[in-house]
Amino acid sequence: MSTISRHPPAKTSDAQPDPRFAGLVAGARVLQPRTVALRRAVHRNPELGLTLPATQAAVLRVLDGLPLRVHSGKGLSSVVAVLDGGRPGPSVVLRGDMDALPLAERTGLPFASQVDAVMHACGHDTHVAMLTSAARLLCDRSSNRFRSRPRMR
Repeated sequence: MSTISRHPPAKTSDAQPDPRFAGLVAGARVLQPRTVALRRAVHRNPELGLTLPATQAAVLRVLDGLPLRVHSGKGLSSVVAVLDGGRPGPSVVLRGDMDALPLAERTGLPFASQVDAVMHACGHDTHVAMLTSAARLLCDRSSNRFRSRPRMR
C-alpha cells in the first residue's frame, strides 16, 4: 500500500488524538450552523447541468476574504480555490459536484427545493457546504504547517 504522507495514520482511539488535527473537530462544530445554512440554501435553489450561476455565486461569497487563489469558470460554473502551503510538497485536492437532478421534491422539508422538477437528491448540496467549510478550516490553520506545490491545469 502506498501513501503520500511520511507520518503515521491518525489515531482513531480517544486516548491520544493526533496533534496534527488538534482543533479541527472543535472548529468544525463552530462552523456547523454556517455549513448547514449553506447546504439548505443550495438545496432550496437547485440548478441543473454545468450552468450553475447561483450556486457558483454562493460558493464565491463564502470563500471571499479567505487567503485563497480563487478561479471561477466562465463557460461552466466551476470554482477552484487554491491554498498555498508554506513549504514545498505534494498537493491535495478536495473536489465536489454542485449540480442537482431533474426530479420533483416531495419531502415537505422547510428547505425543500423551490424549483419545479429539480432537486438535490444526490448530496451535491452537501458537497458544496462541506467543502467550503473545509476550506475555511484549512485557511484558519497556519499556512506554513502545510506542504504543497499547487499546480493549475
